[in-house]
Amino acid sequence: MHNQSEVPCVITDDAALSSEQKLWLISLSGHLSMQNGYSLNTLKHHSKNETDESITNDNLSILNNGYGVTTKEELIKTLNVFYNTSNSQVFMNCMAELTRNDLLARYNIENKSTAYQNTPIGIMSDWAGIHKFSLARGGIRAFDIGRYTFLCRCGVDVNFLTEEEAWHYLKPIGKLAQTLFVSWQEYATSYVVGRCIWQKIKILQTYSEPNPDFNFSHDLFEKINDSTTTLQNILADDEHPWCQLDWEIHF
Repeated sequence: MHNQSEVPCVITDDAALSSEQKLWLISLSGHLSMQNGYSLNTLKHHSKNETDESITNDNLSILNNGYGVTTKEELIKTLNVFYNTSNSQVFMNCMAELTRNDLLARYNIENKSTAYQNTPIGIMSDWAGIHKFSLARGGIRAFDIGRYTFLCRCGVDVNFLTEEEAWHYLKPIGKLAQTLFVSWQEYATSYVVGRCIWQKIKILQTYSEPNPDFNFSHDLFEKINDSTTTLQNILADDEHPWCQLDWEIHF
């Protein structure tokens, strides 16, 4: 059971983050940053083709249209939601049912094909069945961790957060990620599964038979906005921070 606590308040931190630590924290947003044209070199978004005003307007649109965030207070509230994601807890409960014999018996006795088919809990249960071992610790929390990190970056670009505030919000989410996952690969898998569940993508759309490999069809690529392609490109790029930074970097 995840502890339900708010994101730590911004306080003075005597231990400044190194450039490597900052890059690691920014990289938690790798998938969304790439999709939205962000580099991972700096916290703020920089583009040769956009003015500061254009970047600000783009990020205001992302925050408002994607997350219903229009103020600093709403941004912090949303960060708290992502820090304590409830969807992952439901996913973890589904995995518990699939790994405990007493609960599994009940799960199998119920007519899953009719009771849960095409429902959010049924879709989540199917994904949990495939990843009940590989995501046993972190579930699908990477999906919310990635969004949390990206929203911090957006918050800086629209002046809802100072850079100092953003680093103080990012440090605890980085520590949390390290307690939940053991590698960038595992983090990436959690993110993809979380996104598939969020978009109510059924197992049958992604697998011809149960296996942990992501062999998506073109139609599915379209449905999840090519997030899997983005992640595969990240993991295949030796120059990307995910392939250079040690997951167990110390904070």
